[in-house]
Amino acid sequence: MILRLLFPLPALLLASAAPAPQAANACVEVASLNVPDVAITAATPTEAGAAWAKDMPPGRGQPASVARPFCRVQGTIEKTIAFELWLPAKAEWNGKFLGAGVGGAAGTFNFQDLPRGVSRGYAAATTDTGHKISDPAWMLDARARENYTHRANHLLAVKSKAILAAHYGTGPRYSYFIGCSGGGRQGLKELQLYPSDYDGILTGANGPKTPEMTVRRMWEILQRDANPKLMSPADWKLIADRGTEACDAADGVTDGLVEDPRACTFRIASLTCKPGQTEACLSAQQVAFAERFYAPLRDASGKAIDGGLLPGVLVDSGRSQLAIGTFGQAIRGLREWDGKDFDAAKDLAAIDRVMPQLRADNPDISAFRKRGGKVIQYTGWLDGAVAARMVIDYHEAMTKRMGGPAKAASFSRLYMLPGVHHCAGGPGPDQIGGSGRDAPVVDAQHDLLTALEHWVEKGQAPGAMIASKVEGGAVTRTRLICPYPQQAKYNGGDPNKASSFACTGKARRT
Repeated sequence: MILRLLFPLPALLLASAAPAPQAANACVEVASLNVPDVAITAATPTEAGAAWAKDMPPGRGQPASVARPFCRVQGTIEKTIAFELWLPAKAEWNGKFLGAGVGGAAGTFNFQDLPRGVSRGYAAATTDTGHKISDPAWMLDARARENYTHRANHLLAVKSKAILAAHYGTGPRYSYFIGCSGGGRQGLKELQLYPSDYDGILTGANGPKTPEMTVRRMWEILQRDANPKLMSPADWKLIADRGTEACDAADGVTDGLVEDPRACTFRIASLTCKPGQTEACLSAQQVAFAERFYAPLRDASGKAIDGGLLPGVLVDSGRSQLAIGTFGQAIRGLREWDGKDFDAAKDLAAIDRVMPQLRADNPDISAFRKRGGKVIQYTGWLDGAVAARMVIDYHEAMTKRMGGPAKAASFSRLYMLPGVHHCAGGPGPDQIGGSGRDAPVVDAQHDLLTALEHWVEKGQAPGAMIASKVEGGAVTRTRLICPYPQQAKYNGGDPNKASSFACTGKARRT
């Protein structure tokens, strides 16, 4: 998960800075609530602003301002699953619950969406999924793996709602889940396994085929380790930049963004150094190496494990501890593992045996649809961690299983963001109200969480959205984002304005 600062909320939303005495007393009383399998370790009246983060360890996220005082509830579920539940005063609660997923290997909390939720009036909760990020060997514990893959967030929803009912005198009218990356995968598991937990789910860069994705991460690590000085960050950036340049005009306008990179073919070999050329080019060995990275990953028998990387994607050069832990600790039971016996096909099969709920690609979400649930997926076309094709493939498989485009459109949307990296970042407009922060304009056309609320509560299905690029605190660019499979077509005018585009392609009726 990419940690982001929240934008300041308008002053008109701000409540008093400190909790009123009555609210403070009610908060303290939360600590005495008796909820099965829950131990509440603290219930602290907390003032508005960013003071809540004053004791946060470095690296746990930037302090985000909260627009109203709240009761900060901390505790554990089943002794090992730590959680935080933030409660607005009873008079300020909007009657809704927001569960917030956490990315990567978890072990910490989503401290970006909790302030956002409380500022809107939500009771908001998050969990570390049952282990601490400081524990490098947590994947040796089978129960910790099970909690991480699916149990912890389900229990968070169940226990949080029980606390809400006891504290407010009633449970939530509506419940929503929000998350990106690993948090997005958690949203898919809620859809697939626990359809009664949430009325609406907003899931970004969700890695439906996380086992296959983890195999690729491990393969990439081993390839880089075997060729430590072959490729520099500048070399990978050259490939990504030239890929975007080659595909840019395919969507009708040269503006640095590619509406659908699948429509373009870019040959990395075109970057091979010519005689005497030493800059902005690659050696034959580098070209061959990079081509393997961008091609579909195949096992020893030649079977494709994934669809490869799209033109313009920057290769993720991180060293995934989740991949190393999965294959070393979860599968082999080894605290330390050097990867030498890694086998793509065998290890992929082993993940499904050892961590069967890590996979989140079940297209049958009939139970969620039957109870009226709505889901919005979003992801960046240039995501180097969770391949855009993977998210699209799941959406299309689910659409087919649920009866085709028209029926699926009654409860499902997918938005693809041009020029956007993993969850956020990249040259494209990346602020659309997904996990991490409100959009600069908090309405149903700019902010996905607001759009989801309107869909669930008012029956107003979302159409085209507007994503924003924010630099130096100001919106510098907007882009029309169409519900997949529609695409934004340039109609003339300033390409940096969403109004210069219109959605084309067959619309899906709800």
